[in-house]
Amino acid sequence: MCYHIYMKTFFATDIKDGIVKLNNDEHNHLKNVMRLNVNDKVKVVTGDEYDYFCTITNIGKSETTLKVDSRQLNNSNPHTKLTCYMALIKNDNLSLIVQKLTELGCSDFVPFESQYTVNKDKGTKTDKLNTITQQSIKQCGRSKPMTIHSTISLKDIKPLLSQHDLIIFANETEKSMPLNQVLLENSNAKNIAFIVGCEGGFTEEEINYLVDSGAKSVTLGSRILRAETASIMLASIILYEFKEYC
Repeated sequence: MCYHIYMKTFFATDIKDGIVKLNNDEHNHLKNVMRLNVNDKVKVVTGDEYDYFCTITNIGKSETTLKVDSRQLNNSNPHTKLTCYMALIKNDNLSLIVQKLTELGCSDFVPFESQYTVNKDKGTKTDKLNTITQQSIKQCGRSKPMTIHSTISLKDIKPLLSQHDLIIFANETEKSMPLNQVLLENSNAKNIAFIVGCEGGFTEEEINYLVDSGAKSVTLGSRILRAETASIMLASIILYEFKEYC
């Protein structure tokens, strides 16, 4: 049985006894947008390490049923563990960051509130961002979405940072430490994190707190970048240097 690597992909929350049930948005997309039919072949991802190749067996009014024919270890999941700690910014820009970091290969995303954060988390962001990363893996070929963590306060970040071998902190006031030097000096790191502030940056007290927590302050060059640009740039460079794209 032949399956194409670029075949249509759907996200399911569970597979039971070799049967997949798609409902809500995924069912609607399959039935009314893609206009697929019974016996068509599709790929299903569930958030684990595998791609599941399936045949559509029934398309109902509110649910699609598929039978799993085979599974295969996904080759597009990231090998480097890279966590982004991102200060909350405008909703649309935060959504863009999650989409692009998923495509690039970040493993975890931890939003936080700092002193200059304007767009506070009212408890609805995590669900929205989870939906975005689940949709993004269908486009980029991963089977595991980026893990979206609950929003924390910057003052509570220190215990989380202790799990990482290398922590990079994008600091617009840094003048002497370039990113490439830090990466060269820590080329054996296995669990990496980077931290990006909101539109207003960080206070001097917050900068000192992050450095005291083990973060390495780096400059991203002579131009001041927007938060979303800095996060995408950092993820791209770090993953490239750690051979994620080889």
